[in-house]
Amino acid sequence: MEDYIQIMEDLLDQYFSPTGTQNLVQMETKAVLFWFRGVIPPNPIDEHDVYAVLKQKGFKQSQKVTYEKTCIFEGDEEKGIPPEYDNEEVNRYLVWDLYEK
Repeated sequence: MEDYIQIMEDLLDQYFSPTGTQNLVQMETKAVLFWFRGVIPPNPIDEHDVYAVLKQKGFKQSQKVTYEKTCIFEGDEEKGIPPEYDNEEVNRYLVWDLYEK
């Protein structure tokens, strides 16, 4: 039987680093699981395995905030005044920080 934990560790070592200055990719545990499932069958691993491997490899978590533009002033086309928008917080969630190699 394949050692899927070792395969996950090798794939992380090949594509990502827990620290660095390269492109930061932020993914939820479930997204990392689906990334692995591109090459690992879905049943032998689950989110618990992914979490354990990411923690063991030293990857850190951070908070991600998503925003949505909200119109706060519709503007006045006749007077040439453009509409105004504000960024409104929609969601906060935790993600893993993975730096591309």
